[in-house]
Amino acid sequence: MRYHAATLPAGTKDNVLSRKYKAAFGVYIQPFNLVLHRLRVSPDHLTFAGIVFGGLAGLAFARARLVLAGVFLILAGVSDMLDGSLARASGEASPFGSYIDSVADRFTEALIFTGIAWHLREKPELLVVIAALAGSFLVSYTKARAEALGVSCDVGLMERPERIIVLVAGALLGLLVPALWVLAVLTMLTAAQRVLHVRAAMKSR
Repeated sequence: MRYHAATLPAGTKDNVLSRKYKAAFGVYIQPFNLVLHRLRVSPDHLTFAGIVFGGLAGLAFARARLVLAGVFLILAGVSDMLDGSLARASGEASPFGSYIDSVADRFTEALIFTGIAWHLREKPELLVVIAALAGSFLVSYTKARAEALGVSCDVGLMERPERIIVLVAGALLGLLVPALWVLAVLTMLTAAQRVLHVRAAMKSR
């Protein structure tokens, strides 16, 4: 994401897991930021790379190449995290950049889940794919609508990095269907948690 930390609304509460590994990740990628900046790689290049890798992951899923799909998912996730850190390091972070990044994230998720849906198109588990996709989009939508109302909504477990981690684990370990069940259940719970959080925040005004 391309929001510099200083631009986040006061009182934002990241979930503990995301905050810990994002902070650790940030420490180790500074040398990569310098290299990318010197190579004149822009945050937009990385955003586009994330879409491409996500599309390749979806194609690999559709062709039942699960390990390859997992590798492409890792590359897509790394590209997504690097674009924001590079934007901050190079002074290019902006609200519009964050907006474009969010749109790209949703498009990438759609490509990934489309591939998974094609892979499971003749099986009952297709319904789980649909539920996982719906839950993933609801997690993002509930946050976007909350922020439009002026309510910070960084609560819940299944943010995008966690969703990618679950899918990567499922793909690499040959446990795709169990991973989809985890996503379907936990994304719906996260969306519900965000709705309750916004309700409480609006009542306290």
